Amino acid sequence: MRRHLAVTLAALATSAVVPTLAVAASVDVPATTSAVSASTGVRGHPLVGRKPRGSKTGRVAAGSTSTNWAGYAQTGSSGQFRSSTASWTVPKTATTYPGYSSTWVGVDGAANSFLTQTGTEADVVNGKVSYYAWWEVITPSDPAPETRFSRFPISPGDAITASVVTNGTTSTMTLTDTTTGQTASKTAAYTGPGASAEWIQEDTDVNGYISTAPNWGSVTFRAITVNGASPALTSSQSIDIVDGQGTQETRTSAPNSAANGFTTTWLATGTQTYTG
Repeated sequence: MRRHLAVTLAALATSAVVPTLAVAASVDVPATTSAVSASTGVRGHPLVGRKPRGSKTGRVAAGSTSTNWAGYAQTGSSGQFRSSTASWTVPKTATTYPGYSSTWVGVDGAANSFLTQTGTEADVVNGKVSYYAWWEVITPSDPAPETRFSRFPISPGDAITASVVTNGTTSTMTLTDTTTGQTASKTAAYTGPGASAEWIQEDTDVNGYISTAPNWGSVTFRAITVNGASPALTSSQSIDIVDGQGTQETRTSAPNSAANGFTTTWLATGTQTYTG
């Protein structure tokens, strides 16, 4: 798991265009007999190239842009964020070109080099779409890939509820597929500061490249909570993806009337970006 919080969009825009990703073998990990499967090789859910909106493309009005995150993030002081929850429907991809996309909730990561998160993946490899559920813990000293929940098949259209709960020494990451009735959970050591919470649709970082975005249509995050209460989202906390070439890939809505949900919509494929 790599951190690139210091990389700006302007710097990424000068990166060379790289060949199409070829990591199918590392992504298609068979289920194991344990509660969690082996790591997938899909790397990184860091926030990359965040900056004020509008200064590059003039097409977005509030909040921030990133080369890999779309959605909402709240930041604050250490210890302010202890849990994050949301519900969504697993999106169905509508393209056959290679691309990797993640939908998740998390604590930390928007303003530091820690992150604990769980979510669902919708990827296209060699023209074949795959969907799976995963969890991940990032620390500055441990850039490990995400890990799949085994024996937890998901399908597009499934209703998912996800939560991350921290207590200073551990993080418990839980996914429930309310369509199938399945639940999976992982508790892992975690000492992140709890300085942010996120609800994100992502262009997944795979082997050092921010992926092109398969057309996942739109994702609506519902019933969001932070520390067990309404997050009181504001538009200034929203994020959209603008790739290293200046292409706006998503449009994230204003919060709903209860300030506990929003929709982000796919606009463009974008260009793979090397993150180093």
